Amino acid sequence: MGTVCSAPKPITILIADHDRHAVEAIQSCFRSPNYLCAAVDKGHAVLDLLRESPFHLILCALRLPDSDGIEVLRQGLEIDPHAAFLMMGAQEEWGLAIQAMRTGAYDFLEKPVRSHSWIRSVQRALERRRRKTDQAVFHSLLEQTVQERTDHLHKALEQVEESHRSTLVTLMVALDAREHETQLHSLRVEAFTLLLADQCGYSSALRKELSQGALLHDIGKIVISDSILLKPDRLTPEEHQLMRQHTVYGYEILSRIPYLKRAAMMALSHHERVDGEGYPLKLKGQDIPIEARIFAVADTLDVITAGRPYSPIRTLAEARAELVRCSGTQFDSDVVDVFQAISDEEWHSVREQVAHRFQSSPRPFSEILSGQPIPY
Repeated sequence: MGTVCSAPKPITILIADHDRHAVEAIQSCFRSPNYLCAAVDKGHAVLDLLRESPFHLILCALRLPDSDGIEVLRQGLEIDPHAAFLMMGAQEEWGLAIQAMRTGAYDFLEKPVRSHSWIRSVQRALERRRRKTDQAVFHSLLEQTVQERTDHLHKALEQVEESHRSTLVTLMVALDAREHETQLHSLRVEAFTLLLADQCGYSSALRKELSQGALLHDIGKIVISDSILLKPDRLTPEEHQLMRQHTVYGYEILSRIPYLKRAAMMALSHHERVDGEGYPLKLKGQDIPIEARIFAVADTLDVITAGRPYSPIRTLAEARAELVRCSGTQFDSDVVDVFQAISDEEWHSVREQVAHRFQSSPRPFSEILSGQPIPY
């Protein structure tokens, strides 16, 4: 017996205009079964209908007998913030149209009705509304599931031992890929940190914990909203403050697991500065754990040479110059001196080993996460 597919639901359009000829022209453009149009000629009627049920689109005249369209738009968005208004008016009403767009209208449709251009505008508005609705649902789901994801993360980490290192790698590559521009960052920084630590004479007995801390340093970003983490523009002071909290979140996540105590301290302190101007604790000099002081140099090396949306890729020579410039203020000068003594060939070799090891894995995350090759 064949599968019966139900017909798609029609697009609902509310037309608000006292011009009967314009209403009829609009209805002729948007016919059943693809569209379902309702028409009113008063502003209060628009608001009454919006209180009863949402419409896909509202085509509203800039001037109505009982109110101006901009006030209807303003009150309509208070009733349904996701409502998609397209304002209608004559060419000489562009001043009002601009005001309507600033208030929240999607578009301005110039009268008289021109079927092809109006249909295109409606289709663009429908696509924009769909994207905004999808985004709102996604962010709502994200906020609802932050605690759930954190709980799952705790359970997973409690079960992870070194024999299951691949689980940690999987987790951090997924988190790096979430930021798009930082893929493989955690793996590269882990390798850079181990090379630098070896040259600094760091205890081989603590190497495993150092490795875990470097790999998991940004795990607190799992709690940061995508609207902040993926924002292409400069963060506001409030957003910047929230972003800084990823160090505290990382510490709270990792400190609950006994064998990740040292990793928790690295997550907390990897943005401290030796001059005391870092965060979140404003630790200074030797008060900053040596692991974090080593890591800070390795992390900056990768940020400079891999690039970020806010900073283009720069050369290793430029990274060396920047680290020397900030030696004694942002970075431990002794660690910077050790970094400078390591040859370019060694740094390039480590970077290539990380890329090769990941790309030669049985199932690359580029296939799992995005279908795109991962840069290194």
